[in-house]
Amino acid sequence: MDTSHRYAYARQGERSGKSLTRSRQGESGPSDFALLLIAVAAAGASQTGVLAFLPDLVREGLGESTVDSQGFHTAGLAAAHPVGALLLAPLWGWLADRYDYRILLRTTLVILALATTATGATPLAWLYVLRALAGACSAAIIPLALLAASLGAGDRGTQARRFTWLTAFVFLGDMLGPLFGELSTRFLPTLPLAMVALIIGLTAGLMLFACLPPRSTGYRAEACGNRPTPAGALGLLTLTLLGTSGLAVLHMVLLVPGSQLILSREHVAGMLALCGFAMLAAQLFHVYFPWLIASPRALAFLMLTLFSTSLLLFPMARSPVAIAVLVAMAGWAGASLRLLTSLWIGGEGTPSGARLGLQQSATSLGPALAPLAVAVISADRQFVIVWALALSSLMMTLGLSRLWPERGARFCSCPRH
Repeated sequence: MDTSHRYAYARQGERSGKSLTRSRQGESGPSDFALLLIAVAAAGASQTGVLAFLPDLVREGLGESTVDSQGFHTAGLAAAHPVGALLLAPLWGWLADRYDYRILLRTTLVILALATTATGATPLAWLYVLRALAGACSAAIIPLALLAASLGAGDRGTQARRFTWLTAFVFLGDMLGPLFGELSTRFLPTLPLAMVALIIGLTAGLMLFACLPPRSTGYRAEACGNRPTPAGALGLLTLTLLGTSGLAVLHMVLLVPGSQLILSREHVAGMLALCGFAMLAAQLFHVYFPWLIASPRALAFLMLTLFSTSLLLFPMARSPVAIAVLVAMAGWAGASLRLLTSLWIGGEGTPSGARLGLQQSATSLGPALAPLAVAVISADRQFVIVWALALSSLMMTLGLSRLWPERGARFCSCPRH
């Protein structure tokens, strides 16, 4: 049965009780999956919740300083979170394939709660450490939650929907993070992530009682798992890198002092929330349409085209409305590309923790490098980075046939039967 039919019958199979995990294990329930959703949302909020406050925190930490110095540290603090994720995500994935991933997931949730609690109440140097530590923990929570959801799936369609919901909640956290930050400062002005830390702490406590499936269970595709070839995996990682880099550059252009866009902190928080809303809306769209499995190449082409168009037009936008539209377009396309790559990077069986870790690392590479690139380039030349990413996205469309030939038949390392 090809992938489109497998997805079409997924809902019927789930309703009739044919899920392998439910019938054989009976371990994971809706409440356990709900905890995974909250965990990944909190991990997303831990990154974006403090972004709009970084310029103020830098000014307080530096005192009298130049605009260039403030811009450098703002970009550096924004990059610290993804740098921590970039460095440790492959290690978390490697460990998840060899040891009990459930211990890693619960431990990193506790550490993330502690790191986010203190964010904003420390000297500037310690703020770098806390941001990097939060990024390292988020890099474990998100791929391990994907792994847990996949182990509890009985078929490819269920796996796709669970990946979609989890990715949606990551972006829900991205969207709500700045709003939680504004709300937290109403009560605790020096702790913009206090509310997020409380949610993470409660989730960590409840996760101790969750029945997560062991690594030995889960859906396995026919044949040998239909995993991507090394070249296919590299192409998927490149798609992830382009999408996350473009979004990170747009965020930094909005944040860094002296850029061509002059927006208040409230407007910046609103733009970041709008981007998160568009990313969330994209995931909800994919829950009900089977293009992720039935037409991955066409979907990737459409999203790359939309993404590159938004980046090409962004440097020419001046009004807040035009900026908002382009940010929403980029958020939708970038979120779709991230979901597409996370679903296909592990092939069609139970995903490898190591591959999910690499995908999370690629997700973090763009946000780690983009702020640094924006920081060292003068404000009137930032459009060069944006346009370079737009052209790279357009060029990537030429190689999609190598990732997904007809119905993805030669995408994987072993033939279909």
